[in-house]
Amino acid sequence: MSFTREGYNLLEQKRQILVVELMGLVDQTSDAQENVEKALAKAFEALQNAVLAMGRRALSNVAPAVNVESDITIHMRRLMGVNIPQVDIQIKDNAPYYSPGETSAWADESIARFKGILDDLGKLAGMRISLMRIAEELRKTMRRVNALEKIALPDFRESIKYIEDTLEESEREMFATLKLVKERLEKRKE
Repeated sequence: MSFTREGYNLLEQKRQILVVELMGLVDQTSDAQENVEKALAKAFEALQNAVLAMGRRALSNVAPAVNVESDITIHMRRLMGVNIPQVDIQIKDNAPYYSPGETSAWADESIARFKGILDDLGKLAGMRISLMRIAEELRKTMRRVNALEKIALPDFRESIKYIEDTLEESEREMFATLKLVKERLEKRKE
């Protein structure tokens, strides 16, 4: 029983830690999502201005000259048995891409804005995966806590009560038997 109660207490602590971590991560992810959406809106606005300034065909001719490389590194950290990814993106910029005289400043602006979003997108992806993994682990932990609380502990209590009652009954029967034996022995002595 104490082993089960100890397991229950540990699972309850794990559940509390996961809830705190999940709530903090939800806030961070929400903020990151909002920031990425705003940054993407500004980047697409800059791209739209570049298309208006240069024309779609001229911008399409310049696009293959953009030489930006990214290297994604994923590190795992563990939280209560859950692998939480941390995404790092290294961006290698091989500028200049093209002759500045042939393009609009909006083209440079859109490239800079989209390049700046890459790291934020990687972090956002890591946060979302972390949210899913923590939520799944929390679901499992809550199932285990509920199983212990609603099924195992009451069953153990019931079993312990039954065993105690049975032992008490056996003790009373043994006491009565011993009393009868004692009375018979006293009668024989007389």
